[in-house]
Amino acid sequence: MTNKTEIFNEIDDLIKKVDNYRNEPLFSKEKTNREKKTVSPLLDDNLILRNLSHLIAYSQNANSKLVEKLLMSGDFDKVFGNFNIDYVAKLNPCDVADEHWAKIKGIRQQTKIFHIVTLARKIKQSGSFATILNEINIPKTIKTENDIKNFWIGFNVLLSELKSKKIPFFQSTTSLLHFLLDIGYDCVKPDLVVMKVAKKLKIVDEETGDKNFRQTVKFVQEYSIDRKVRPSVIDLYFLIDEGQMGARKFVRKEFYE
Repeated sequence: MTNKTEIFNEIDDLIKKVDNYRNEPLFSKEKTNREKKTVSPLLDDNLILRNLSHLIAYSQNANSKLVEKLLMSGDFDKVFGNFNIDYVAKLNPCDVADEHWAKIKGIRQQTKIFHIVTLARKIKQSGSFATILNEINIPKTIKTENDIKNFWIGFNVLLSELKSKKIPFFQSTTSLLHFLLDIGYDCVKPDLVVMKVAKKLKIVDEETGDKNFRQTVKFVQEYSIDRKVRPSVIDLYFLIDEGQMGARKFVRKEFYE
């Protein structure tokens, strides 16, 4: 057996273990949502701003359960005018914090308000984030090794473009992959939890570093092609395996005992 084959088999075993402790119907609903999520052809800058802002809310070690509850309540979206980009670009972050912090404090840090307003202004200045994304033409689904190659070519171009336009918060490999995963592209977010699993499986030797982040995502993409499963579903299994706060509810508590 090759090393890759061994690790593929270990991921199979990880999946079987999680499946034995599924908390239904929660697990199947989440898995189905991930399987069916595709990149919308109607993606526009308002929707992109909303998705990016939700990811900012989850960032910097915010409690994922509290953020999820906040986003589901709709209060976060209301504070930012349902993410109409013109509305958000005109906001004063200090006023938002003074008037609405009690409602949205689950995001943990007030500086995130500043990041969201700056993000809206930068997107407006850049012309259109949606246009940039469409013109770069990253494969929306990955079926072949060539798709993986083209994904990373497009990813590097997009990352470079965001850096040149100084789009805040999404100039790193991890944050940009998180955004692409969130809107339906075939990848995973190599966060602390996912990287712990990657190291445990010996996909990488270290949990940190851009090279290791990319190696982990590419490996999951290769596994997904071989096993005919979407990377976003493998992302779910990894999050459950390592006990991410927002993912623990998808299995019975005995899984962690």
